[in-house]
Amino acid sequence: MTDEFDPTVELGLPPDRYFVCSCWGFLTRNNDIRNLCGDFIGKGEHFFDVLERYDKLTSYVLSREDATAGSYYKWSVPFLKAHGATDHLIHEYSKKNLKMMANSSRTMKYISSLLPAYITTAMYEHGMMEVMERLNAPLCQVADTKLCIDQSMMGRAEARNIKDLAAEINKLKVPKSFYELNVPTELKDEDIEIIKLLDSVFPDKISSLGAMGLMESTDPMTSHRKAYRMLDIRRLTSIDLDSTMYVGSAATDFQPLDLVRDAQGLALSFNGEEFTVRGCNVAVMSEDTTVAALFASAFADKGSQMAMTIAENWSRDYLKKMDFSDQALLDTFLRENPDKLPEVHCITEKNVEKISKRSDAYRKKVLG
Repeated sequence: MTDEFDPTVELGLPPDRYFVCSCWGFLTRNNDIRNLCGDFIGKGEHFFDVLERYDKLTSYVLSREDATAGSYYKWSVPFLKAHGATDHLIHEYSKKNLKMMANSSRTMKYISSLLPAYITTAMYEHGMMEVMERLNAPLCQVADTKLCIDQSMMGRAEARNIKDLAAEINKLKVPKSFYELNVPTELKDEDIEIIKLLDSVFPDKISSLGAMGLMESTDPMTSHRKAYRMLDIRRLTSIDLDSTMYVGSAATDFQPLDLVRDAQGLALSFNGEEFTVRGCNVAVMSEDTTVAALFASAFADKGSQMAMTIAENWSRDYLKKMDFSDQALLDTFLRENPDKLPEVHCITEKNVEKISKRSDAYRKKVLG
């Protein structure tokens, strides 16, 4: 909360580092937008998979100037509306189906007690309200996707047209494999079909309907906006990116992670997609978020270089012998992981290919 009293500032000791994280894969387990589409739209999960594929193709493969990863949060809105979604129903669905990562509340309470903490997520604000209830970490400031689906009316004829478009989109096939970044290749036939159809749907076919206004009024927290959010925080706090810890998980986190990594801050991928790992300098694979608190403690105490040193020497023996900033936290972490520690890797040019694929596979196994 922006008006929260901070005694260190009153004493002339303002914070010199801060923490930013995303949600899905780090704090939350379920893909909120895919689940929403699956609940409201016929064959909605496949429908979402097509939109997400188009999103990644235009953003990362074709690299279109006007494309930004995460736009499917905006594209889905007219289709959700046509199939009966309301603000109340979206909120209720989010409350019922939200799944949190292990110890996420404890982790965020701890981190926000050490550092100014910000959550930047593409999740609709309806779901984020429930996330904050579960986290119970009031010191965290949130930026999410703003949506008021009830603000515009949709007639039956328009709803039928949009449902017909959804049925057309659902006929498309989604390839299982994706493309190597920065490697020239020919598009798969299925991807060409996806691009042809959705290029005609967004914005041409949608623009002829009243739903265009509803879609355009949605303000998604896309990859570009997450990066701009980072720069806004930097401006407001007067703290540079080399003193920033960013924890990201989804493809929309690539840009802000890349900014922090290039500035020699701590860019940490947590159960990250392949794109996410390519933007980070530390990759973590874990079903329990406590390991992030461990890195945040080291970062708050001695900065990103200390956190990188821990990642480079990651082992039980090293952790036991090191002079750690919060021994109680370290003891709890080691006690709760008696057999095997979470996977932690310091990302380099030599291992990024291997670890990015390993993390992506782990993510799919854990999150589905």
